[in-house]
Amino acid sequence: MGVSWTKEQQQVIDLRNRNILVSAAAGSGKTAVLVERIIKIITDKENPVDIDRLLVVTFTNAAAAEMRERIGDAIEKALQEQPENEHLQRQLTLIHNAQITTIDSFCLYVIRNHFHEIDLEPNFRIGDEGELKLLKEDVLAKVLEKNYERALAESEDSSNFLAFADSYAPGRGDEAISGMVQQLYEFSRSYPWPKEWLSDCAKDYRVQTVEELDGALWLAPLTEHIRHGAEDLIALTEKALSLTLQENGPYMYQKAIESDLAKYRSLAENRTFSEFYQGFTNLSYDRLASARNYEGSEELQEQVKALRDRGKDTVKKICRQYFFTSLPAMLEQLGKTEPMAKELVRLTLEFADAFGAEKRRKNLVDFHDLEHFALEILVDGETKEIRRTAEEFQDTFAEIMIDEYQDSNQVQETILKAISKERRGKHNIFMVGDVKQSIYRFRLARPELFMEKYDTYSLEESDTQRIDLHKNFRSRREVLDCTNDIFYKIMTRNLGNVEYDEAAALYPGAVYPYPAPEKNVETVTEGDPDPEKNVETVAEREPRPENDSKCEKNIFAPEILLLDSGEELLEDSGMADKKQLEARMIGNRIKTLMQEQFVTDKKTGELRRVKYSDIVILLRSLSSWADTFAQTLAEEGIPAHSVSATGYFSAVEVQTVLSMLRILDNPKQDIPLTAVLRSPMAGLNDEELGLLRLRERNVRFHVCVQQACEEALEKAGKEPLNPLEKKLADFYRTYRRLRALVPDTPIHELIELLLKETGYGDYAAAMPAGARRKANLEMLVEKAIAYENTSYKGLFHFVRYIDELQKYDVDFGEADLTSENEDVVRIMSIHKSKGLEFPVVFVAGMGKNFNKQDTRSKMVLHPELGLGLDCMDGKKRTKSPTIAKKAIAKQIDLENLGEELRVLYVALTRAKEKLILTGMKKDAEASLLSYGLLAEPEGTLSYLAREGAAGYLDWVLPAVLSYSDKYPITLANPAELVVEELGSRIKMQQEKEDCLREIAAADHKKIEEFSQSFAKVYAHKEDIARKNKYSVSELKHRAMREMMQREEEGTTPVFKSEEIVPYIPEFVRHREAKEADVNQGALRGTAVHRVMECYRFSAEEPAARQIGDMLAQGKITEDMKDLVKVSLVENFVSSELGERMKAAEEEARLYREKPFVMGFSAAELAAFGFGEESPAAAGENAEGIAVEGGVAENVSGAAEDGGAAAREVSVVGTEKEDLTLIQGIIDVFWIEEDGIVVLDYKTDRVDTGQELLDRYAAQLRLYGEALNRIYGEAGLTVKECLLYSFRLGEVIAVPM
Repeated sequence: MGVSWTKEQQQVIDLRNRNILVSAAAGSGKTAVLVERIIKIITDKENPVDIDRLLVVTFTNAAAAEMRERIGDAIEKALQEQPENEHLQRQLTLIHNAQITTIDSFCLYVIRNHFHEIDLEPNFRIGDEGELKLLKEDVLAKVLEKNYERALAESEDSSNFLAFADSYAPGRGDEAISGMVQQLYEFSRSYPWPKEWLSDCAKDYRVQTVEELDGALWLAPLTEHIRHGAEDLIALTEKALSLTLQENGPYMYQKAIESDLAKYRSLAENRTFSEFYQGFTNLSYDRLASARNYEGSEELQEQVKALRDRGKDTVKKICRQYFFTSLPAMLEQLGKTEPMAKELVRLTLEFADAFGAEKRRKNLVDFHDLEHFALEILVDGETKEIRRTAEEFQDTFAEIMIDEYQDSNQVQETILKAISKERRGKHNIFMVGDVKQSIYRFRLARPELFMEKYDTYSLEESDTQRIDLHKNFRSRREVLDCTNDIFYKIMTRNLGNVEYDEAAALYPGAVYPYPAPEKNVETVTEGDPDPEKNVETVAEREPRPENDSKCEKNIFAPEILLLDSGEELLEDSGMADKKQLEARMIGNRIKTLMQEQFVTDKKTGELRRVKYSDIVILLRSLSSWADTFAQTLAEEGIPAHSVSATGYFSAVEVQTVLSMLRILDNPKQDIPLTAVLRSPMAGLNDEELGLLRLRERNVRFHVCVQQACEEALEKAGKEPLNPLEKKLADFYRTYRRLRALVPDTPIHELIELLLKETGYGDYAAAMPAGARRKANLEMLVEKAIAYENTSYKGLFHFVRYIDELQKYDVDFGEADLTSENEDVVRIMSIHKSKGLEFPVVFVAGMGKNFNKQDTRSKMVLHPELGLGLDCMDGKKRTKSPTIAKKAIAKQIDLENLGEELRVLYVALTRAKEKLILTGMKKDAEASLLSYGLLAEPEGTLSYLAREGAAGYLDWVLPAVLSYSDKYPITLANPAELVVEELGSRIKMQQEKEDCLREIAAADHKKIEEFSQSFAKVYAHKEDIARKNKYSVSELKHRAMREMMQREEEGTTPVFKSEEIVPYIPEFVRHREAKEADVNQGALRGTAVHRVMECYRFSAEEPAARQIGDMLAQGKITEDMKDLVKVSLVENFVSSELGERMKAAEEEARLYREKPFVMGFSAAELAAFGFGEESPAAAGENAEGIAVEGGVAENVSGAAEDGGAAAREVSVVGTEKEDLTLIQGIIDVFWIEEDGIVVLDYKTDRVDTGQELLDRYAAQLRLYGEALNRIYGEAGLTVKECLLYSFRLGEVIAVPM
């Protein structure tokens, strides 16, 4: 049976050759309609279009994958009906390459195919988020340093910089101005031409007269806001006047109220800011007449006085906020701030150039770069004309489809317009979205783009046509009615960007069953039998059966649960976290729902009892709420799971490991050191920490710890240790072992070793929620691996990397181990729930205030209005707000409120069958009376009531009170919840005491038996730690670490006193050489090895020319070329060794960079100096190694003319015991008449050849043994193992 589409949906599917904007309400089936449109386009009988000629842009990768899957399923279904259709068969092939993708992925596709047009290296990579944060910090530090350098040189243009730094960077650091520059830079990147936008920002402060002030672009929204306030004052006063005219009304106040009304009407007639300034600041009030002989209604009298006081308070508020000083003073402040704004913009532009250059140097791009590089490829930045590449894309794509269009920004809009056919006079853009669900303003989404088309596109046949989808196929009528009723009152064009009227409302399209009055088995259904009829008519015809014959309550009716957070009992009981009580209130309601609530089974369509997995609790923010809710519900016996995108870095196991890493990098950090000592890694308690601190009160804590650890370690083995000394000695041994590994060990391996050596990994897994804790630690290892793929190296930078992620609130969320089908109550953020649906929805925490921090900083930013700064005087240390900042901040505040309205809309429309709103309010009963005064039975709530809201309850409660008793509000009894909470705590304490008593009464004999069982040691424990595969480099580093450890054992303390070097800024230092890059020695070694691998010894060309050819052919990079000294290469080539290699190359017997894998027994490894009892460790020779049963495999041409293994070889050693595989790559070897010569290039900074022998002799012997095994059957053996030092310019022979 085919799908039945509504008239509007069918329009969306069928219309062609035009720009279409689909305004799709929540649950209207927009994705299904979009997929159906695509299917119709590619299967059109008259004009079929291949799927790869459609560009479908979605908001997330998951949405793109789902859409691709849906389209693929639809094509396969069509093929089953038409198996011979070649066009459909081709579509099934083409869909894998079709551009069904996110905007970022499409931009990446453009860049990958056209990188040469913007001089971008083709092997660029997308930078890791943490890496980019570090890079920004480093680049910005250099930019500021250069500016200080110029300032010290007394440059003419540096005075503004010093003034800016003095004013906006209080204290010793530059963190404040660094934050401002980065914030402005990031904000500008959401615009097609960021540098132009930045330049325009500084011009906004060129205001010298009152007329120019009135005409300022950034002041227009504030003027409009004040006008709305004046209109509300009129409505408020008219209401008060009507009360004075009522029978028994306070008639004596009529004259004063009429006077107020005339003044307010005069105010509302003003049009400019300066006119409003004069009107508000000169406003005065008549005194109310005496009520001495008044015998009318006292209630009406108090209402009139309250309304008049509200009007006066509104006037005072407007004057205090916007008319805070005289107009000339406002102009003076703007004049003082203009050079500061220019300087901030100049610094930002300088930083943008430096950061871009550094990213180019490292061949990195970020996600903003993807959009801007794609735009640069498609559009000329100067002329704004499209380039040839854009025209090619216009020819490629027959139609461009954009899902979630309300979340687009200006850059994306410009890119997609450039590749559309609009400039050719053809319209081929299809946009679908819902501006009421635009909730990504923090990602710089611009819903105004949607509204611009919403207002200008026609509902009739047109080249630019709008289609509205109002039918909701998700929710019951009760949910939709409640949502509509609330938003009729609170969402308007001046707050929320949408006029929520009948055209924007939700209409039921789903068919749901109701429980029959007598038997729960029988059901009746609601529906919309006639789509053309209005909602009211259908509702009257639909039955509204009760859920129980004894009760008339509709079990699907929305509910509002309110808790009084100001109850004295809460304070007396010590309930510091009142969120627990709201969670307990929700828990009680869930328990009731489990007994009485029915929901519709998705598979059968019949009613069934509600399950935990049907329920979701939505929160505006999970921070500090989700964990409390989950824990409280668990105490109530309700399984709950928090779907968190935050909390990773605050997890105790992650914090502990990071603290350990910090002190491994630098032990002179008291706070991380204390955290580690207090953790199970050391196991000290508070008293023991106090004893350490009291050792010496006048020194730093880490010094006390160092001394105590060294004393304990020295005392160990000589005399008994007390418990504290034993803990310190054990911890210190582990710490020293780990710190010795830091220089040469990858970070992820270091973390794994840390968890193993300290036992903390097992401890975390044994804690409550151990599976999640273990997964969190595994995630930390993954982050370390990701870090190692960045351009930063080492533990110090890893710690910085993590610090930057925390600093900028980049959180990964704790590991999620709960499956989709698990029967638990979900707790998630409203943003996370977008696009999802749930049978029962609790929208909780509605009493929480909105976050308005972004309008309270020194700088505010707005896409159209620009940059708002405080007026700062660095010398006087004074700060005052400018009218520009006030105006911009107010507009941001209003737009934030609009965003909050849309977030609330998303929350309410997630519910399919049951919606419950919960929150806390101080003095709840009194608040309800106040909200009753704000209620408006007719029309929307007043503008001032809506824009003055501090939280969701300030909107929802006046709105529902406007409908009298339609939506009853249930006030929860705090006393009952407190008793329950205290009872729960008492029960937990009793259970704890019972457990302790059981432990005390335990059978000590059985405990001893268990202890003996756990104390058993595995007979082959040493084999557990032995890896079965090593690289030669790993063995080399291991040997070097052991050698260094033997040299430093007992003589070098780990808490080494570091030389105190006073900080000298870089611009003061003498710069003679180019700044060294990270790990320059390693880079130079890599470069030399690559050059020698590619060098042609038999060619007559000089070294310089050969190296130049390598660069031209892409065999080496420019950086590699710079690191290699040509003279050193020439010296080697012209040496006797070089001549031997030349001869071998001419005879095709020279082999370079050849890998091998070789099996060794433990005894053989020990003979090479890599075992626990190795002769090398005892100072003996490693000669005389016995190799039994060596078998060569995969040898190419080994028996022909002394042939060589030209391909990779795999060598297996003795089969008598388990083998350890050793893999490595031989730099170079060649075959001479009497044997094989092995050579390894070294660039180490050494003074003697002996140093190289100490480090690499064993490595070269391994290479020799590998070749002996390979060529043994051919009668060839290694005759020489050589090291060549480019630093010393000499050959070092390795004893065989």
